[in-house]
Parts: sequence; structure tokens; C-alpha cells
Amino acid sequence: MSNSISNNVHPGNSPSGPPFSRSQTGGASEIMRPNINVLESLRRHWITAACVLLVILGSGAFILWKKVKPVYESHSQVYISPKFPKMLASDSEVELPYESYVQDQIQTVTRHDIIADAIAKLPYSVRHRSGPALPYEIQVLQQTLDVKRVGSTYEMSIGLNGSSPNGLAETVNTVTDTYVEKTKGEEFFGLDERLNTLHQEKDRVQHEMDDRLAEQAQLMKELGVATISSVEGATNPYDSTSQGLREQLATSRMQRQAAEAQLAAVVKSGGSGGAAVTDVSAEEAIAADSGLSGIRSTLNSRRAILMQEMSGLRPDHPIYQKDKVELDSIEAQLNELKHKAGENLHAKLRQDVERTRMVELQLAQELGEKTHMATSAAPKFQRAMELGPEIDSLQKAYGAINDRIRDLDLESSSPGSIHVSSKALAPLGPEQSKLRIYLLALVLISIMGATVIPICIDLLDRRIYTAGDVVRVIGFHPLGVTLDDYEFRREIVDEYYLRLAAGIDNAVRNSGARTFLFTSPTHGCGTSTVVKELSSKLRSFDLRIRIITASAFEGIENASNGVSWRSELLLQKQSASSELNPVALAPVATIHEQATNRVGQDSHAPTPMARALHQAGEQYDVILIDASPLPISAHTEYMARVSDATVLVVKASTTTKQELDRAARLLERLEVRGVAVVLNKISMGRTDHALKNELQSYERSFQYHRFASARGSEVRDETGA
Repeated sequence: MSNSISNNVHPGNSPSGPPFSRSQTGGASEIMRPNINVLESLRRHWITAACVLLVILGSGAFILWKKVKPVYESHSQVYISPKFPKMLASDSEVELPYESYVQDQIQTVTRHDIIADAIAKLPYSVRHRSGPALPYEIQVLQQTLDVKRVGSTYEMSIGLNGSSPNGLAETVNTVTDTYVEKTKGEEFFGLDERLNTLHQEKDRVQHEMDDRLAEQAQLMKELGVATISSVEGATNPYDSTSQGLREQLATSRMQRQAAEAQLAAVVKSGGSGGAAVTDVSAEEAIAADSGLSGIRSTLNSRRAILMQEMSGLRPDHPIYQKDKVELDSIEAQLNELKHKAGENLHAKLRQDVERTRMVELQLAQELGEKTHMATSAAPKFQRAMELGPEIDSLQKAYGAINDRIRDLDLESSSPGSIHVSSKALAPLGPEQSKLRIYLLALVLISIMGATVIPICIDLLDRRIYTAGDVVRVIGFHPLGVTLDDYEFRREIVDEYYLRLAAGIDNAVRNSGARTFLFTSPTHGCGTSTVVKELSSKLRSFDLRIRIITASAFEGIENASNGVSWRSELLLQKQSASSELNPVALAPVATIHEQATNRVGQDSHAPTPMARALHQAGEQYDVILIDASPLPISAHTEYMARVSDATVLVVKASTTTKQELDRAARLLERLEVRGVAVVLNKISMGRTDHALKNELQSYERSFQYHRFASARGSEVRDETGA
């Protein structure tokens, strides 16, 4: 919404003159979060704040006077070991979470049987009676004992408070000793029975272990072995021997097959390919024999020398012929050497075949014998291997039982995990009083309560008091404010009405607006008073003013009397003495009919009511329409559509934010030409700081002028005299 006048709208756009700028939607449809002003809330509700402050201070002081008295305290400390100190080895029975163990011990201190035994042990001077503990004595001591952990240490404090120091230390020490004694007895509960059970289990395990060892020794004697390994993956010696023989037999078979294949290859070397194989084998044999290899090297060297001599001679040369004879001799020797090497190779291959066959046969026989022995010894060896883990398990169980018996024996002589760290001493004086802290806290709570209550009152109060409240609801400042004439001087009230009239005059002169509809969100907002005062101020601007009282109830009365419902009634019954003329508006049915006729027509087509207002605007400069509250009158809604501007009169301290928001939403839906707000009847007690300073300045200025006027009168009187 907007309360400013549009400067770009020209006369003639509507029958009643230039309209206000169309309302904007920003801020009118939501109520903003309320402002919190602590000082203003305290100022407005200082009586409530003072009452709350005095009530809280008085109540707190009375409670402190009754409750805060001298207190004497005596306490002992008990050490709770984080680990069980009686054991040489870890024990699963005492491996407990320490925090939960400490909490369990704190609860144990105030156990019924411990408190009962402690009270029965108290001397007569402390208890003032003898015999078993009474139920009420147990209950009182359980409630008054203060058992807690000392910080994050391994100690626990057992304390007792009282109004007298007599008997406090004796009571605390008796309870502490009884608790430690009971706890130690519970730690060793059933020790003899547990030891007896452990000894019986030890004898049984020893008997079983002896039987297993004797059986294992007999099996090893029958198998002929010294030890039998029972680890995972271990094999017996029979399997190891058989496996070795199998590997050797496989190797021997491969060697035999290789020898036979080589011999067969040499024997079958009849063709060219076979000759080549034989020559290669002969060459390998010669190379393997150092003597033959040396002879072949000498002959090859001599053959090379002769061939070099013959290279430059003719075939009929004597030296050539001699060298050729010698070369033939060398070739014959080399062939003979190769032949002998081949024969030696054949003999060697035959020997290798025979040797590998004999070795393979022997290994096969030995493998059969070992396999038969392993098959017959397998059950015994399997049983011997099964006995190994059983014996190991029995030995471990025997060792664990021995360790447990030793630990339990040590437990009986250990001091226990809980012992008294320091005994309680008689208090030398009362504890330091916390009265100052309580008083400071009481003062702070009182101040806080006295501050919060007025703020809460303002937060819960949904009424409108200042222009800022209007801005937070509809999003723009009011066109003007008026003061409560019962609280302010008439001169100051007239000043603010004059400001409002100046705003209307500015709208008339700049925007061409003529008809102003004054309505309110609810009854009792002072619309008629504002219209009357405003018309009086506007006449001082030389404006022709017409006031129309638009009342739906008068329209209903005229309709019952048969009066014609014509819009021209707005211009009838003019009085020269007064311009306040009650004129009836069209009934609701006529309004709906006119609104229906406007559907599908040009938005600028004038309605009869608009034409009537336009005609009135031609005769008068400003038409002020005093209408019924907007949410309850359909006539007012219709007048808002045809008027140039709609002014909502909001009464301070009466109209709520919800009522103003509802009226603003309704004007948005009606799409009126312009909307303004007038905040009426502002009081000094609930106004904002700026307006308060302004009003105080007005008051000081008025007092000064009145004093100056009175002083001037006195001077004139004296001068005249």
C-alpha cells in the first residue's frame, strides 16, 4: 500500500478526479515482528516492574531467612583403586568399567544393611540410645549422607552436614569403616568353595593328562619315532620317505627315457638327417674329450697351413701335389677320429640306458615296501597326532587352574581395592556462608523478573500505540496523527489537526483528488471527530468543503419509508448553516447490481455513484465522507471503490494490529485508488520517544509564549498606570 499521491495521474481518468496511487502489496499483508524496547517498556509499566521486584525480593529474603543457617560438615575420603590390587595377573572378575564401578560404590555406601550396622555401632553419646537401628534413623541418615566422587580422582567422599558439630565425625567414621569392611567381605565371598572346586578340577586334569601321555609314549615306541609333530601342516616320517622315493623314481624314469631316446636317435641315423645327427653327436663327444679335442685342433691347424701354401700354386706344381697328399692324410685321420668318437658315444649311450633302467627298478621296489609300511602304521600315527593337541590343551588348563589358585590365595591376604584414605575430623567451625552469593543471585533474579514482565506485557499487547506500530503492520507511515484532547492542550491538538489538513490540501492541489472516504477498522475510532476537525482546518485554506455522513443504518431506515435509492441523493438536502448532511447510500442489492454491471465494461466507465461524487466534486473543492467501519459495512466498501482516497482512522491504545491488518487486506482486495492512515487519540504515556520530545517541545514553547504574553501584559499595565 501507499499513502502518497500519484503525480502522473491526470484529471479525467475517473469521474471524481485524479485518484491516489494504487495500493502496493509490500508490507500490508503481514504483521512484522514486534519491537523490543526495554527502557520504554519499563517506563510504561514501572509500577508493575516495581511490584514484581519487591515481591521477588521479599519472597527470596523470607526464604533465605528461614533456610540459611550455620552448617557444620565432616567428611572422610575412601580410595577406590582403578585396578584390583590383590592380583598378580589380570582377572576377568574385576575387569569392570571404572566409572560405573565408582557409581556402584557410591550407591553401596547408603545401602540399608550398611547404615543399620553403622548406627548400631554408634556410642550412646552420639546416638542417645542403644540397640538395633530404628527404621526412621536409617532413613534420616540415608537422606543426610552426602556421598560423591572427589572431582575426577580415584577418591570418594562420605560427608555429613548438621546444625551442630557434635557426633558428626563419629558418625561418618563409623559408616566409612562399616562400608569398607562389608565391601572387602563381599570381594572374598565364597573363597573356600572356589578353591576347593579348583583343586578338584586340577586333579581331574592331571589324571587325564597322565593317561594321554602314557598312550602317546606307547604309540611312538611301536612306530619307532622319538617325537611326533602335531602342528598344522606337519607330516609323518613315512609320508616324507614315500614322497622322497616317488620324486627320485620320477627323476630316474625321466633320465631313462632321455637316455633311450638319445640312443634311438643315434641308432636310426641312417639317412642324411641321421648322418647329420651322428656327426653332431660325434662332434659333441670329441669336444667333451680333451685328448681328442687336442688332436683335432692340431690336424685342423696343419690343414689350414697346407691350404694356404696351395692357394697360389698350380695343380701340377710339386709342392701343390705334396701338400694335397698330406691333406688327404689329414682328412682320413679326422674321419677316423670322428668314427671312433661315434662308436664311443654309442657305447656310452647303451651304458646309460642300462644304468637308468636298473636305478628305476630299484626305486620302484623300495617305494612299494615303504608304501606298505606307511599303510600299516597310519592308524597308530594318526592317533598319536590326535593325542598331541589334547595333551597341549590339558597342560594349558592345568596351568590356568594353577594360576587361578595362586591368585585366589593372594586375594585372601591382599588389602582390597577399597580402603580409607583419610578419616573424618570434628569440624572446627561452620562452613563459609553462601548468603552473599544467594543475595546477589536474588537481586539479579529480581531485576531480571522486573525487566522481563513489562517486556512480556508489551509483547502480548497487540494494540496499536505509535506510528511505528502502523508501519510494522501496513508498511508505510500514517498520513497524520492526532492527539487526545483530554490529555493535551487544545492549542497543541489543533497543531496536529492542522498538519493533517495540510496533507489533505497537498493531495487536493497536487493530485486533483476531491473525495476522501474516512472509515475505520472497528467502532469507536473517532472518525466523525476527525472529519469535523479536519473540515474546520481545511476551510482556513479557502477550500469549499462538503461533509457527507454515509451510514448504512440510515439507508435501511429510508428504504423502509419508501425513499428512492438514487445516487443523486448525495447532492440533496444541503444546508447553508451546516455541511453535515446525513445522506443514505444505495442498499446492498443495488451495490451488487452496480458491481455486476461493471463486469465486462471499460474500467473507466463511471457508475451512478461515481457520477454523483464527480458532480459534487465540481461544486466543492473537497468532499469528506464519514463512513461506517470498513469490515462491517458493504456500503463503505462500495464508497471506497468510487472515492479518490480512503483514509483509515486508527484509534491509538484501542485498535489492534489484527483489526488494522484485516482492513488493509480488504482494501487490497477492493483495489482502491489510494489509501492513507490517520492515527487518532495518541496519549503521552504510550507514544514513541521522538513524538514525546516533540510534544514536550510544544509544551515548553507554549509555556514560554504564555509567560511572555503575561509578562508583556504586566509591562503594558505598568506603563499605562
